[in-house]
Amino acid sequence: MARILLLTYEFSPFRGGIATVAAGLAEGAAANGHDIHVLAPDYGADRAGEDGVQPYAVHRFAGDFCSILSIDGLTAFARLIRRTVRLLAPDLVHGADPQSHMALTLLARLRMASGYGVTVHGTELLRYRAEAMPRFWMRGAFGRPAGIAVVSLAVRDILRQRRDVDPARVTVAYPGIASQWRERAAADTRAVRAAWMAGDDDVVLVTVARRVPEKGQLRAIEALASLPEPMRRRILYVVVGAGPAEYAGALTTAAVAGGVRLHLTGPLDDGDVIDAVDAADLFVMLSGRTPKRLEGLGLVFLEAGARGVPSLALDTGGTAEAVRDGETGVVLPAGAGPGVVGRAIADLVDDPAHRVVLGEAARVHARGFTFRRHAADTFEPILDLAGRG
Repeated sequence: MARILLLTYEFSPFRGGIATVAAGLAEGAAANGHDIHVLAPDYGADRAGEDGVQPYAVHRFAGDFCSILSIDGLTAFARLIRRTVRLLAPDLVHGADPQSHMALTLLARLRMASGYGVTVHGTELLRYRAEAMPRFWMRGAFGRPAGIAVVSLAVRDILRQRRDVDPARVTVAYPGIASQWRERAAADTRAVRAAWMAGDDDVVLVTVARRVPEKGQLRAIEALASLPEPMRRRILYVVVGAGPAEYAGALTTAAVAGGVRLHLTGPLDDGDVIDAVDAADLFVMLSGRTPKRLEGLGLVFLEAGARGVPSLALDTGGTAEAVRDGETGVVLPAGAGPGVVGRAIADLVDDPAHRVVLGEAARVHARGFTFRRHAADTFEPILDLAGRG
């Protein structure tokens, strides 16, 4: 058993992919027998009640996601890490997010008895390459003798392009899926669909993601608009997630102009998100890569798969590892235009039996993505590198 200090600026109740990954790492490490401690912000409230029921220790500090966006905030976080390391004497200090990577860079000259590692999600690598300041911060994080866990083969390949990274220190550790995605009772899908004004014969497409352009909601609407009017009438597109009002307005305008039936739910709690996926016939997320962002894996595809729902994706980042083309869903080329995406949607709409086959294969595929496996694949190689495994 090792004592592990997990650093993250994104943790419950903050919602997002990194927060999900960090919580999964902590839960998986505890289940694997490690003494796991999490250092995370309190987001302006007392979290003792929710933290006290976890199988790991959570050490909160005053702050939120934005409080580190200054040199003073970053320096304060680094000092807090140093004090916590001295208090806990962990075998391993692991940074789960870019903010933690940057703070650890400030500690590059600190001689800690512990090993040191980071999880890399993908988008930060593009920022580090494109912007001078992130490049400066990451010289310490990647240049030190640390173990690096990446969330997909695609991210590994991007990281290996860096000359200051020893490939032997890089391990692929696929994130796990929360147990509720497998264990929650099936929703009353007729009631959910009725609330969306979807009929029994309608085909419902759902996207669960931040409502921002890079997640591809507008691409989906453009693809649906390319379909013949009789098919468009059969399809309801449901967008779940929070985001800027301006983008919501753009989605609504595009849907009206294209004759697309659109329903925006806004943010939902975890249970309602699962119910929304249950009510879907097809999960769609057409994420695109930009100079500063990519889909490192696409955990939400696997979550949808855990509910038996097949996916439609673009081949960008690690999405082709989350969605197996022709087996658990359909993966189109990254540059596929509205017509190509529309034809893929039409094929799936017209073949419900094929959707069922894809969905069942997606359910099987998702079973291998557990918190325990993710934690083992992340921490054991780094502990070995540190000579403490």
